[in-house]
Order: sequence, then structure tokens, then C-alpha cells
Amino acid sequence: MSKKVEITSLKDASYQGCISSERGVSIGRFINEKCPTFLDSIPDEIKAEIESGQMLRFNELNPAQWYTQDWIPCKEGTEGSQRVDINVVMSYSSQVFGTFRNDDPVKHGIHKTWRDNWSDYKSNRMKDLKRYVKAYLDSLTGKVRERAPTKDFAVWLADTVGTIKERAKTAKARGDATVDDAVVNAIAKAIK
Repeated sequence: MSKKVEITSLKDASYQGCISSERGVSIGRFINEKCPTFLDSIPDEIKAEIESGQMLRFNELNPAQWYTQDWIPCKEGTEGSQRVDINVVMSYSSQVFGTFRNDDPVKHGIHKTWRDNWSDYKSNRMKDLKRYVKAYLDSLTGKVRERAPTKDFAVWLADTVGTIKERAKTAKARGDATVDDAVVNAIAKAIK
């Protein structure tokens, strides 16, 4: 497992954040040079290489677990134990994994947790990489994110009342018994 970054103060946290941001832009530059279409479409061979790196890190963060033949957690080296890690879990095709549901439900549950966690991790890291590429491309153009102007309070309040009415209508249609029309109408009347 990689070394955990120790942060010693707010000043150090700020410094580490600067390094992290700079590193992200460098990663974005490298990815953009290797795959200029990264934000729109990723060729299968590049996606496979990226996922390989993600899996390497996921494996560091989620070390192998050991189970008896009956799927009871045990220590490494226990006679007859079997290792479960992301490489083992993902070595099964989706079809084979699906057969575990009926053939071996406990194994299916254990593997499903790993597969779900891997899927979330992979998706989130891909979003990070896309954000890095965008940051790199923005640095080339000098693009700055602009915030929308702050609405006047009265406009914000009217919008909020509209949202309250819409949500109350939707909740009521769903059968939510907590919707109180008298309260919603009182709020709307008080704002007029």
C-alpha cells in the first residue's frame, strides 16, 4: 500500500492541495497528448490500460481477504483457504458471476460487494481523470469558470416557492401523506 500523506497544519494542507492540483493538470496534459479524444470517446485499448492502473491502485487500497471453503473469513495460510481480491473477483465473466447467485449465494454476495466497490471506484476515478483533462485544456485557453450573478432575494424567494409547490405536487402524487396543502398555500400566500 502506498504511503499515507500526513498533513500537519492548515498551511501544509493548503500546500499539499496546490501540489495535488498541479499534479492533476500534469496528468491531464499527459492523457490529452496520448488520447486527444479522451473527453468524447476513449478507444478500448486506452480504456483497458487506464482501468489496469485503476485496478492496481484499488488492489492497494483493498487488500485480499481470505475465506474457508464455506466462505467464512479466515487468516491467510489457513489450510484450504481461498484468496479473494479484485483480480480474482473480476476474473469471472459477468455470466459466470451471475451463476453464483443460485449456485453459491454466499460467494455471490462476497464477490458482488467487491464488484460494486470496484465499479464505483473505477467510475469516480474516470471522472477525476476527465476533470484533469478539462483543467489542462482550460489552462491552455485561459478559460475561467464564471459564476452566474447572484439573484435578488425576492427572485430567489419566488423561485423557491415555485419549487416548494412543484415538490409538494410530486410528493402528493407519489402518495406522500406528509404533504400539507394548507402549509404550502400559507407559504405561497405569505410570499405574495
